[in-house]
Amino acid sequence: MTCAIGALSYQYYTTHKNLEEYKGYYNKVAILYVQEIMEVPELKSPDPENRPITTIDLETNILQFQDLEGNEFSLRDFEGKTLFINYWATWCNPCLAEMPAMAELYEEFKDNENIVFLYLSKEDMDVITDYLPKDESLQKLPLYKVITDDELFKTRGIPTTFIVDKSGEILVEDVGSALWNDEKVINYLKSII
Repeated sequence: MTCAIGALSYQYYTTHKNLEEYKGYYNKVAILYVQEIMEVPELKSPDPENRPITTIDLETNILQFQDLEGNEFSLRDFEGKTLFINYWATWCNPCLAEMPAMAELYEEFKDNENIVFLYLSKEDMDVITDYLPKDESLQKLPLYKVITDDELFKTRGIPTTFIVDKSGEILVEDVGSALWNDEKVINYLKSII
């Protein structure tokens, strides 16, 4: 009886260990697949039916977030700047698939003080920081944890990216993975900064 219990315990342990390895492998394959089919974002304005209000009132907007060091911010802190806002999560393979392109885009503009990149997650801070060592591209981005969300940025899914001009108008709302490092995107951002 003891031998049978020992054998079953060992079988459970190896099956569970293999399952964890397969999950990791599946995630990598899923990310690679999404990267293969990603396209350049359309850079189009939000659909008026889904988003009737397309201008952010910085005085009443309640979106608050904190960086990895615990410093708190709101959109009001970035008044007069172009905003590139991306909602993502560590469990979202399409989000993770676009992060290398996001990192390249950020590198292109990181020294330009007229544009601010905000990569926002609603996950707990521990989840975000624990995931960072697994993804080199995420380590290069300004990541934030959402504290208080605003209805204006309600999304149908993630990843969702917004581009907001310095007057607060939402110029682009893009849902899904995209090649954000494409020359078309870079030129578009340069034209609105």
